[in-house]
Amino acid sequence: MSVRNLCIAVAAASAVLFGAAGAALAQSAPIEAYAALPAIDGVSVSPDGSALAYIRRSPDGDTVVAQARTGEALVTIDVSDRAARFVFWASPDHVVISSTINDKLPYTTSPGLYEQLDIVNVRTRRVARALGSADKAILTASFGPATVGTYRGRPVMYLRTYTVENNAYTYDVYRVDLDDGRGRLHQTGAEDTSSYVIRPDGEVLARTTYDGETGAWRLLARRGGNWNELLSRRSLLDRPAILGFGRSDETVLLSEDREDGPVLVEISLADGSEVAQHDNAGADNIVRDGAGHMVGISRQGLTQSYSLFDPAHQANWDRLVQGLAGRQLFLTDTDDDLSVMVFRAEGAGEPGSTYLFDAERQSVNLIGREYPGLTAADVAEVSAVRYKAADGMDLIGYLTKPTGREARNLPLIVLPHGGPAARDKAGFDWWSQALASRGYAVFQPQFRGSEGFGQTLLEAGYGEWGRKMQSDLADGVKYLADAGMVDASRVCIVGASYGGYAALAGMTLDDGVYRCAVSVAGISDLPEFLAVERREGGRSRFNEGLRYWQRFMGVTSDVDPSLAERSPARLISRIEGPVLLIHGRDDTVVPFEQSRIMDRAMRAAGKDVELVSLAGEDHYMSFPATRRQMLTETIKFLEEHNPPR
Repeated sequence: MSVRNLCIAVAAASAVLFGAAGAALAQSAPIEAYAALPAIDGVSVSPDGSALAYIRRSPDGDTVVAQARTGEALVTIDVSDRAARFVFWASPDHVVISSTINDKLPYTTSPGLYEQLDIVNVRTRRVARALGSADKAILTASFGPATVGTYRGRPVMYLRTYTVENNAYTYDVYRVDLDDGRGRLHQTGAEDTSSYVIRPDGEVLARTTYDGETGAWRLLARRGGNWNELLSRRSLLDRPAILGFGRSDETVLLSEDREDGPVLVEISLADGSEVAQHDNAGADNIVRDGAGHMVGISRQGLTQSYSLFDPAHQANWDRLVQGLAGRQLFLTDTDDDLSVMVFRAEGAGEPGSTYLFDAERQSVNLIGREYPGLTAADVAEVSAVRYKAADGMDLIGYLTKPTGREARNLPLIVLPHGGPAARDKAGFDWWSQALASRGYAVFQPQFRGSEGFGQTLLEAGYGEWGRKMQSDLADGVKYLADAGMVDASRVCIVGASYGGYAALAGMTLDDGVYRCAVSVAGISDLPEFLAVERREGGRSRFNEGLRYWQRFMGVTSDVDPSLAERSPARLISRIEGPVLLIHGRDDTVVPFEQSRIMDRAMRAAGKDVELVSLAGEDHYMSFPATRRQMLTETIKFLEEHNPPR
């Protein structure tokens, strides 16, 4: 995600976004250095700006560290027994650790990944489980966003979750004590309540409702003790979303798809009128102050940018960008008034470092480096490549070129992203960088159906699963081969999740393009996948997940005959090269059975296949050992079947 040079004039359709600072590699860094989870992750600054908290990973285990900015250690918590995802401050004295657990919990029908929140008092060093007890029966693993604040002068956290009574569910707000974790019912919702907007003092100013059967969505505001409807919509997919407060607590921020495209507008809580509309182009996050007010927008185009409303804040950010020229900066956290900012930097051969900016001192200090096992020379050059699909649609891809090798007749790995409504970003990507370090060019196409490049590209993917979403990848290969950058006879495809499906489809639907494939947690049998989603996700008229998959597959039933025509496991006779299947045993997104189906079908047909199961791994490559195993097996397979030299 880093950028070495944002303003390079480029020939043809390729723009260099960042590159290695060194010359040709004398020796590649070990696989472990790329596969490692970041050594320092999720740095958060306390509301008053005086302390930091972060996840620290090492061979000895993972810990959450809280420390004063002066360097004094406040507390260290061992989190090696869980998948710690991020940390945040709930008060100047309390850090919350968000982790995921893979389990089947009460009131649920099947195992899944669930959030667990542990609250650490950095003064007393006591740890409490959020909602470990409550005055109602609750679904403790289905938290909505947390609002940190106070209640009668005491620091608390307001959590959204489901109350379960008499086999009925209501989506409610619980007030959580930060020292003992106990939850007390703060606001009762209804079965169709879907979100809340809460002030830090606990006043609930707005809520939304949604009926999954009819698609009816409503925004309601509380005035004088009554709930008044401000807006209503009807949408079975792409329902509107309230993203918290606008620039004050008199407005809320509405994100909505309209006929002329997506909008981001502030809605008055007094009468539902539109107070202001913000540029939604490339918007990917909202910057907020300690009161929850919107103070800026981050946008991701080819690179990341920030628009901060306060001129002083914007001037500070601009100075950081200028002072670290050639790097891509990501604002990750701030204190309550944005006088202290935590940001990440990537670029100029740097895979990622976290810094702290102090506005009063106008100082920048390094907090830590994410990949200490990698040097500047271990980060290969990344370029943005523009090309056209066969039907003329303009597309973009990111090309990572191996350091020290001319971009001529290179062996190529196509690495499509998951989602499919997701995207890659320019910068350090551990997977593509690891493959490039072994001598491969790596191409990450932003095929139709990808998000972040405009609504037109996203919607062009609807119904194109296994069709034009797939041919967009092969069209990128053709462009690179015609330009002489890659050798068309030495191309393999690798991907995870939807990208894993695309890898298998590359061997069955794209004749002669790929000589081998690696599918990580990929879907192989579309009818079976949809049947499981229907069975475990609930009735289809309420099942938004099922509607999402059907939209991209272009079907309304899991017995649609076109699904079999696009299912790699049912097209085994077309496979000419070897296939490696890798899948986490505890995957709750794409069942492990999807890889077993492909493995059995290929073996029955006498095809070259290997299945590697990752014990204890989920869908997200969350654990260092299995992440390293996946990368090691992938590179071993590629070097055997598509040698880099």
